Amino acid sequence: MLAVLATAAAAVAGGMAVMAAPAEEYPAADGWVREPRAPKSAPRAAGDPSQAVVSAELAAAAATAGLARGLVHPSDSGGTAECIADWFGDGPADEAQLAALETALKEHGWQVMARSRRPVPKVALISGTWRLELHNGGLLNTATLVAERSTESCDEAFRREEETRGPRG
Repeated sequence: MLAVLATAAAAVAGGMAVMAAPAEEYPAADGWVREPRAPKSAPRAAGDPSQAVVSAELAAAAATAGLARGLVHPSDSGGTAECIADWFGDGPADEAQLAALETALKEHGWQVMARSRRPVPKVALISGTWRLELHNGGLLNTATLVAERSTESCDEAFRREEETRGPRG
């Protein structure tokens, strides 16, 4: 899982990024503050969202926040293709757009798990087996949304990908 985070961060070296990480990836020592547990939301009518549904939610939330879509990056055709959903913008997001993006994601059923203020403000969200980490910054200064599915089969696919790629990506 950590390798996929590093791969996503390296592949999209900037801007606002939303990347996956399991709950144990949000330690207080790193500045994360857990959100109070919200009352359980109604389960999705179709169960856990598919990769296509999550991709559509990311695109809809970005559009609602006023973010323009950038170049579409080729999707992974390997074992992790159904485990990653992404959306790439054509520029940075301002504070109002970040707030609108978080609100739009919550309207699509995403729940805030934790927040951090250092070194840059970040928000961790979850929807079913999908994990997102929302933050703004980076070398390319481009809005980027990347979500990862955390299931046994996806975790195994991420491990295989890491073993194949090696420690340097």
